[in-house]
Amino acid sequence: MTREKMEGIMNRLSKCLAASAALLMLAGCGSTGAQTAASKPAEPKDEAAEFGADLAAMLNDGKSKELFDLWMGSSIFEPLSDAVMPDAKAKGIEWKYKEGALGRKEGSVTLKWTTPKLHSTKEYKVKRVDGKWRLESDPLMWVNICSPFSVDGTEAPVIDELGNEQGPCYSDGGEEGEVPQAGQILLVAPGEHTFSLDVLKDVVEQPYKAMAYPTTDAALDFTKRPGIQNGYANLVPDKPGIAAGYADAVKAAFKAAKNEVSDDGYDRHPDLFDGITVTPTDDIMHPTIGGTYQRWTGNGYQQRDISGLEWGMGINWQGVSVTIHDNGYTGD
Repeated sequence: MTREKMEGIMNRLSKCLAASAALLMLAGCGSTGAQTAASKPAEPKDEAAEFGADLAAMLNDGKSKELFDLWMGSSIFEPLSDAVMPDAKAKGIEWKYKEGALGRKEGSVTLKWTTPKLHSTKEYKVKRVDGKWRLESDPLMWVNICSPFSVDGTEAPVIDELGNEQGPCYSDGGEEGEVPQAGQILLVAPGEHTFSLDVLKDVVEQPYKAMAYPTTDAALDFTKRPGIQNGYANLVPDKPGIAAGYADAVKAAFKAAKNEVSDDGYDRHPDLFDGITVTPTDDIMHPTIGGTYQRWTGNGYQQRDISGLEWGMGINWQGVSVTIHDNGYTGD
């Protein structure tokens, strides 16, 4: 073999060894990269964001049954499960997760809610129970009118006393205070709903629309505007329509006011309102009252013009009421 052939063979061998080394290096780099990617730690799970987003979705979808079960008190007040409204997508309100922090056993999530007229946030305290996060307070509104009523066509059932001095309704116990008793109640998801109340069927046009804002407790007071006041959502419409029996209901409320005057013998004589007239106005709380009423004097009843009488009116879950402000003794 000549020297030239030997050099040619050595050159080709050197090139093959260099190529093999290069391939091994590339293979090694690839293997190292794969190991690095596999060993990179996963992003920590944000439990608060996940729980808050799920809660917002349930509220947006009106998952009343699931929301009730998520409440820690659902097992304690189990009879209320019969008062939970059917599932229905929320109207007029939108929920989004804002922030939250969960520890090992407890924490909270805050959601933002928005309606056409109001927006705010609501914080929900949570606890871990048997490995699952549960709400400390009921996310549904307790609408306990305590007389026949319906929401979105669903009739309110009568629920017995819940125990532990808990309603759903209460009666006046005098010196002992309020006494819990059975009554009509519905658990309603936040959003716009339609309401019908037997006690106001001849007073206000029904069913009427009202917004159930995100609170646990409901109020129904036509002397106040819709919205949230003192922690209560007032379930009244923006502009209540006046029903055909409104005037008769106001007259009956005057007669039931039982404003009484004492005479010298301490007998009591009520004012008489048979002669008054009631004319509705655009404001359901301010009808025009005309005519005369009769007030007892020492010589018997005396006719007086109603314009000189101080009175006030209320419309709420108990119906129409009138309060007379200038009662008292007269010896005339």
